[in-house]
Amino acid sequence: MKVSVNWIKEYMPDFPVNDQVDAQKVADRLALTSTEVAENGYQIPQSSNLVVGKVLEIRTIENSSHLKIAIVNAGKKDYQIVTGAPNIEKNQLVVLALPGALLPNGKKIEATTLDGEISQGMLVSLQEIGFDDSIAPKKHEAGIYVFPKDNDVKVGDDAVKALGIDDLMIDTELTANRGDMLSIRGNLYEFSALLEKEFKLPSLDLQESSKLSKSQISVNVDPKLADRYYLRIINNVKVEESPLWLQRRLWNSGLRPINNLVDVTNYVMLLFGQPMHAFDLNKLEHKNIRVALSKDEKFKTLDGKTHQLKDGEDIVVYDDEEPQMLAGVMGGTKSEVTEKTRDVVLESAVFNPILVRKTARRFNLHSQASQRFERGIDISNCKNALNFAAALLQEVAGGEIAKGIIAGLDDQSSDKKIKISLSDINNYLGTDVKLAEVENIWQRLNFEYDLSGEEFVVSIPKRRPDITIKADLIEEFVRIYGYEKVPARLPQTVNKQSGLTVDEKLDRAIKNVLLGLGLNQAISYSLTDPEAAGTFTLGKGDEVSLSHPMSQEHSVMRQSILSTLLQAASYNAVREADDIRLFESGTVFFKQNGVQLPKEDHQVAGLISGVPNSNWQHNQKKYDFYYIKGILESFLSSLALKSIISYQASDQHKEMHPGRTADVYVGDHYLGFVGQINPKISKKYKMNSVFVFQIDSDLVHELYKMNQDYTPLDKFPGTERDLSLLVDKKIESAEIERVIKANAGNYLRKLQVIDLYQGKELGEDKKSISYRLDFVNTQATITDAQVNQSIKRIEWELTKQLSIMVR
Repeated sequence: MKVSVNWIKEYMPDFPVNDQVDAQKVADRLALTSTEVAENGYQIPQSSNLVVGKVLEIRTIENSSHLKIAIVNAGKKDYQIVTGAPNIEKNQLVVLALPGALLPNGKKIEATTLDGEISQGMLVSLQEIGFDDSIAPKKHEAGIYVFPKDNDVKVGDDAVKALGIDDLMIDTELTANRGDMLSIRGNLYEFSALLEKEFKLPSLDLQESSKLSKSQISVNVDPKLADRYYLRIINNVKVEESPLWLQRRLWNSGLRPINNLVDVTNYVMLLFGQPMHAFDLNKLEHKNIRVALSKDEKFKTLDGKTHQLKDGEDIVVYDDEEPQMLAGVMGGTKSEVTEKTRDVVLESAVFNPILVRKTARRFNLHSQASQRFERGIDISNCKNALNFAAALLQEVAGGEIAKGIIAGLDDQSSDKKIKISLSDINNYLGTDVKLAEVENIWQRLNFEYDLSGEEFVVSIPKRRPDITIKADLIEEFVRIYGYEKVPARLPQTVNKQSGLTVDEKLDRAIKNVLLGLGLNQAISYSLTDPEAAGTFTLGKGDEVSLSHPMSQEHSVMRQSILSTLLQAASYNAVREADDIRLFESGTVFFKQNGVQLPKEDHQVAGLISGVPNSNWQHNQKKYDFYYIKGILESFLSSLALKSIISYQASDQHKEMHPGRTADVYVGDHYLGFVGQINPKISKKYKMNSVFVFQIDSDLVHELYKMNQDYTPLDKFPGTERDLSLLVDKKIESAEIERVIKANAGNYLRKLQVIDLYQGKELGEDKKSISYRLDFVNTQATITDAQVNQSIKRIEWELTKQLSIMVR
């Protein structure tokens, strides 16, 4: 928020800021205790040699289509000015740039000749002296600035001071929890606490007429949508340009003056932090204000845009059934205040901050009002701000304030109280502060309290909704007390043995093995969209949805690692990555019946796609099923699990290719699956062939812990035998290996495929597979006779069970 130094001084006369050096000191203090400061200094650049001038005479220039001569008095002297301003009139007070004036754009004004006439300066617009288009009044955007009739300036005055642009500003960047500082009132409390300065809050006397408010309008408010809702009616107002003092306050705070009615609501919002809205009473056909949730309907806001509302999503202020305002965000055109408005309904309310934020986000209507509602406003000040606005409006626009406030909701709950003791503060901070110091800080913060012994019961004012627990109160204390006063102490430690657990060691080993196998580790977001969340699952369970998601794309928790790993791979593929090799070890989530927190399982997944990087052999063979299966086999082999690992063809995974997918088992335990992703899904993710595996990490940990037996190194040499077989193409290698292992005896240590050959000479339906068998006897040197006996038994069973020919 842009905080005006002059505005603060209006209520805190000894505020210690007189120049930019002082402003920097205060900004530094705020940064250390309260909030960051974006910048400090002048909101509008400073110009020199600008004075208030009065137009005495206007003459035409012969043969000139648009230029005129204006005789302008600057107090002690008259100046002849040649100008093309379309809005210049006699007796106006204007801004005159004298010869030698330097404007913010670097332009220097000198006496010159235009159309043969001497011009002794220049009449300027607000934009020419540094005003941004967003804050300069629209009334003067096509010409020079003309001071309003209701002003406090004199001819010859310094125009920079007259416009108030010599006001220093402190522009704060507020965090979400400090909504109280989005007002001059809130900053007065903050500066009072930091600088130990007293201030007086603004007030105005309210004079009501005899005409009753309740006879002119009725109100009905859903209590779920607001905490407070008040209306006041002002009859017979005159809508016109605001007085100069009010315009100064607005444009220095970054708001554009509109008219006296709208400007008063903006002024009160800046002063008290209470957003307000004004309705034209005579445009409300039914005179029946309702605050309710939206229906399926279209609504045109003040910015001229039409929005499609959805049933039950937004807070809307209705006149009976006619929508008039997106509550807390922006008003509508149907009851817009114009120069013809005579009777006004002023609204002051506290709307549901969550619904306001959703509406502002949905329609991209982030207004000054929504910014304050979203952060939480002082509900106890809602009625006071309304009365102040009504009194101020009567002062600047005339009219009569109808008798009585119309209250739709008028909750009078008491302030929150928090118990905290002196020992609580000292124990948390490691300090040794005294009771009197704590009392002093509560007083500086304007927190009322009761003291019993060393225990405080502190009343938290409603202007500070961010303070809810004891820790918040301690934070308030220490930021005023001074972080630099908190002693620096090393934490006490206990000298005890530490190290990684078995699970932690295994997790690190898994990552190192997969990295060694050529995969790159990915870390994906656990939140995803509902469509992707339930894909590639290993278990069954309902999805876990977020109550208040940031977006639809991140509204549910994933149920498989592959669902998000595939998104990461797609991100790389669309950016023309040719060789994609990823793995991830992470958590998946399932809803538990009757339990608030979800069930968390752990999985490991790997993914390859594309073509391996070229090597010196120029072998550009694409990734296939056997490549990903080989990675998985190597990974599982490194775990040295006792149980046999087997693969069974499967068509039960709807996201996987039905002919290129296998379920993985460790003994009788289902571990996961490996194979190719269904081409339809790959195409959806803008990828070609994608090969993956996904296994249950929790099961891996469980089986690994059961496998922690010590195995001594072999004392005796082993021997190898190769076995070449001619088999039908339909027979899988896994079936052959099962028969070999079942009949090899106790001495078989290792079995692996060493060659696969297919050719016309073997026949179209045949293939040749060669296996290498390693035999070891741990008790003695194994003999040829023992190995020959095992080989004969294997050959016999292969021929008998699978009709295989031994070559």
